[in-house]
Amino acid sequence: MPADWVRALSIAGTPAQARAAIDARHAAGATSVVLAPAGPAPLAALDSLARALPHRH
Repeated sequence: MPADWVRALSIAGTPAQARAAIDARHAAGATSVVLAPAGPAPLAALDSLARALPHRH
């Protein structure tokens, strides 16, 4: 996959940055966004991933 595509399609950063990227994709018409933890300790990254998710009531 070209590096430009990876940058355009991936969501990375702080939980707030990731949440903003998710919101932007929904505003652009996405009906779902798939997130997967990455890095050397993906299970440990689940907490940060959860903080990036929108709060549901």
